[in-house]
Amino acid sequence: MGGSQSVVEDPPPLGRSPPLLQTSKNQDNTVIIPVDASKQSESAFLWYMKHVHKPENKVEILHCQEAHLTSPMLAEHSFKSESWAQMMENARQEGKGLVTKYEKRLADLGIKGDVHFEVGKPGELVVAAAKKYNADMIVMGTRGFGIIRRSVLGSVSEYVLHHSQVPVTVVPPDIQHWFF
Repeated sequence: MGGSQSVVEDPPPLGRSPPLLQTSKNQDNTVIIPVDASKQSESAFLWYMKHVHKPENKVEILHCQEAHLTSPMLAEHSFKSESWAQMMENARQEGKGLVTKYEKRLADLGIKGDVHFEVGKPGELVVAAAKKYNADMIVMGTRGFGIIRRSVLGSVSEYVLHHSQVPVTVVPPDIQHWFF
């Protein structure tokens, strides 16, 4: 009947899943992995390494420091100015420590990529980084906040899921027992 025929590929064998990022030869994929000091963030990085990473991938690790708008000048019953300055300095030092930690991990594992430290709203920064680095995927952890706290504070992973133009994998908080 004169039309073209389509070829249906066999599914992968049972117990083997297809790679999450399909590439053609010589094509690099860029993956964004937002991190903080939490074990959930570490689990997301390890999950990516075990299940997704390929040598040709480029990994952009992003640590986002929330910009706290509560300064001694904005609220009458806030902090003393030296307390606020000390909190900001502690956060900056923690961020520098994370950058150093992940730069070392990328180098030790021979992974192409960079580590970035940004200040602002984490969800917005992650989505912007995906656009800036032309990412193919975002892999991130979730804090696992309860429904009330998440409703009040919002969720970075929810924001990214709803605003990203690329696939997002959210690694659940108690994934460690799955593969360690």
